[in-house]
Amino acid sequence: MDGSRPKTEKTYAEYVGSEKHWLEGLVTRPSAHWVANVDCRMTVHHGFPVSVNVTEWENSYVCSPYTAFISYAREELCKLKSPSLEKALGYLISVLGFVLRRADVNKVVHVNNWLMSTNLYPEWDGEDAESLHDDLRRSYPDHVLAFRSLNRKTNAKAMENLRSLGYRLLPSRQVYMFDARDQRLRRPKNYHRDVELLGKSPYRIVPHEEIGEADFPRLVDLYNQLYLIKYSRHNPSFTEALLRLWHEQGLLRMTALRHPEGRIDGIVGIWERAGVTTVPLVGYEMSVPQKAGLYRMLMAIAIEDAHRRRRLLNLSAGASHFKRLRGGEAELEYSAVYYAHLGGVRALVWRLLDLVLRYLAAPLMRYYKV
Repeated sequence: MDGSRPKTEKTYAEYVGSEKHWLEGLVTRPSAHWVANVDCRMTVHHGFPVSVNVTEWENSYVCSPYTAFISYAREELCKLKSPSLEKALGYLISVLGFVLRRADVNKVVHVNNWLMSTNLYPEWDGEDAESLHDDLRRSYPDHVLAFRSLNRKTNAKAMENLRSLGYRLLPSRQVYMFDARDQRLRRPKNYHRDVELLGKSPYRIVPHEEIGEADFPRLVDLYNQLYLIKYSRHNPSFTEALLRLWHEQGLLRMTALRHPEGRIDGIVGIWERAGVTTVPLVGYEMSVPQKAGLYRMLMAIAIEDAHRRRRLLNLSAGASHFKRLRGGEAELEYSAVYYAHLGGVRALVWRLLDLVLRYLAAPLMRYYKV
């Protein structure tokens, strides 16, 4: 029997479940069951998934500030294309890394942490942030409190409410937004070329309903080829169990590209919350020649979906030149971090990190578009 199709035919609408299944899974199973390179304790506060860490230095950046600001940053230096600047910043990062370890920088609680590169928020403007904050302070009195994946395009009100409570807005990376809510906006030529390529390609578009149990190992492999092997081992390492949950519950709307010979060579999974979409799951067969345009077609699927559904698409960081040519607008992403309750060295180190990110990292991200 062909395992590429489910036993019964269903429309995507029949797949759509509730985020509670995802939430329940996160808190009832070890974190590594879902994301192989994450070791944390998951809990729930005010309906938000919350990750709790102490040290765990080898964790993915989705729950480790050390990995995000030191390990990952060190790998990104080569994008500056300036040997002298890379050397100087490399030295600074090494010194900062030593200091951050000594100050237990990973002793942190992340709110709304779905263990993905981009954590979308519900329709939440932060008006109840004070109650949530007080609850977290009582539960984790010696931890730093943090909200990742905030940007002024989608979270401006929440950011202001968090800042009023004493949270510091630390720049983390530059993401690219596609605002497809206004259909009058011009769509760039590169976007039209990608859509045309998708229509002419020998690859068959495989909708969510036709992805079956036998496909999950291949989908994980495609994601790993792109995000863990080509880019960085510090990206979240999704497991088959997580992709299966996403698919079964319709939490991610998955679309694959199947080669005429039968194998799947590309996958994109679209997550939507409160009118905003993002693509935490993207992968393709790296041995296929670039001229086949697998990445172009996968991004065309995501962007076309946003236009069809009139959504704001957050395409996260990376591939900045590619995304700008297709209409992506750069937006600085922040982590809202509360460390005012800390004393001594830990408070001083977080203040130092705050200054480095604000006055050095952010200008570099804007200038070099990384």
